[in-house]
Amino acid sequence: MSDNDSPFMDNTPSTSPAKKSQANNRVSKRPISSSSSSSSLLSSPVRRPRSTNAYTDRFMPNRTNMDLNTVISIGSTSNLTYVSPITSDNQIEFQKERQAHQTFDTILKNELFGDKLSKDSNDNENNIERIHCTASQSLEEPNTPPKSNSSDHSTSSTPATPKRLTFTSTDSLQRPTSNNVRGASLFTYRERSATRNSTVSMLQQQFMNSISPVRPDSQRLLLSPGKRFRDIAKVPYRVLDAPSLADDFYYDLIDWSSTDMLAVALGKTVFLTDDNSNEVIQMCETDLEYTSLSWVNSGSHLAVGLSDGIVELHDVVKKKCIRTLSGHLDRVACLSWNHHILSSGSRDHKILHRDVRMPEHYFEQINTHSQEVCGLKWNVEENRLASGGNDNMVYVYDGPSKKALLRFSEHTAAVKAMAWSPHKRATLATGGGTADRKLKIWNVNSGTKLNDTDTGSQICNMVWSKNTDELVTSHGYSKFNLTLWDCPNLEPLAVLKGHSFRVLHLTLSADGTTIVSGAGDETLRYWKLFDKSKSSGQPDSVLTSAFSKLR
Repeated sequence: MSDNDSPFMDNTPSTSPAKKSQANNRVSKRPISSSSSSSSLLSSPVRRPRSTNAYTDRFMPNRTNMDLNTVISIGSTSNLTYVSPITSDNQIEFQKERQAHQTFDTILKNELFGDKLSKDSNDNENNIERIHCTASQSLEEPNTPPKSNSSDHSTSSTPATPKRLTFTSTDSLQRPTSNNVRGASLFTYRERSATRNSTVSMLQQQFMNSISPVRPDSQRLLLSPGKRFRDIAKVPYRVLDAPSLADDFYYDLIDWSSTDMLAVALGKTVFLTDDNSNEVIQMCETDLEYTSLSWVNSGSHLAVGLSDGIVELHDVVKKKCIRTLSGHLDRVACLSWNHHILSSGSRDHKILHRDVRMPEHYFEQINTHSQEVCGLKWNVEENRLASGGNDNMVYVYDGPSKKALLRFSEHTAAVKAMAWSPHKRATLATGGGTADRKLKIWNVNSGTKLNDTDTGSQICNMVWSKNTDELVTSHGYSKFNLTLWDCPNLEPLAVLKGHSFRVLHLTLSADGTTIVSGAGDETLRYWKLFDKSKSSGQPDSVLTSAFSKLR
């Protein structure tokens, strides 16, 4: 180590004259300059003290003071990153685990840096944030404690040493006088009592006694109730055999009526099952094959589509076909009601609007799709119709108009799954097939996409919950499950497994609490996913209410 780099100083003068002469001889050999700096060059080298303002590359730990950078890095909650596993089967459990980690992190920081941290009343999770002024003051004055503030008596620049707890005449521990006394009960021995308390009572005593090893604010955080998460049943509460349930992506063979009656088309027969009495009724049968069905809004009539393009209208009370409607040249893949208007989509690329009160079989024909129409959904409140086709296109119409208002072409596969939001006006969700796998949400008023996500699997069908702003999608290749999404964030809340084939058919109960799914494994599964709505029944729309008053 050179003399200039030495951390020590030696200013003692030399007493040997021989050494002085040798030093003078060495100095005289240097060239003498007439400049004013010659005196400094010819002077004896002196070890100068290091400047007090110099910074080193080492941090010397100090027991009585805390580094500000350490407090910032450890006390910052922004360093905690939680990556949501999109493919996780249990997002609710992930959220619970994340909350537990955040609570543990908050308590740990409070116990380590409680004198430097304070509660932030604006934080919903009671996280403890830094006080920069206290930490910086302790760094600027390492040997002097910070001045006390009359408005804050709980802060201290140095960790307090645990005090000795004295015993009274009754051998009971006295309560520490300050909250800064941490670990007093851990570093203090007590006399062994005659009887040993149970584990539960010891834990309760640790939390409830004033000598708890944790700080009072940490104790309050531990005892405060956390965020409550909804429990989602991952197992269906009922499984029914459905023999001959078609495994065809373009079919739509189950629907739940407003009178709590489930209709299922099994091969060449349509059955009705009452969810309350579990009674099964054979509604109708045909020599061909049923390809779609849909209940009228009141639940009194059922429309069924056949493979030859015929649409039949059945009276549920009379249990017979009251009308046969023609017009399509090929199978009817989808049906949708708007009060007395029945719309049908077919493999002949056409959409037909039928007024069941009129003698004509249809009063309007739409030819916007270039391939089979496999998705059709009416928004009764907004009087708008959405159609999806095998040409990967989505169209939105104003009422039964022939001209489409909007045209969405972002999907790269057939669009069968569609659902209107019952909570936000003019919000439409669409899902693509195997080559696309995208779930997209649109605002049809502005014609913009609100959000989208890759589901990782073919989207066969979807239902928007009536009671919560959540969406259920059913999937085919290659996951064969159902996914519950939080809207509009499109975060997966739960993945429901059980089917072994594509989940092609999906419907929602009248009260909005139960989902029924049907798949090519010839089973119907009932999933209890939502709670009953607490709001009172409201009319479908203001316009409908006004017309009813005029009548």
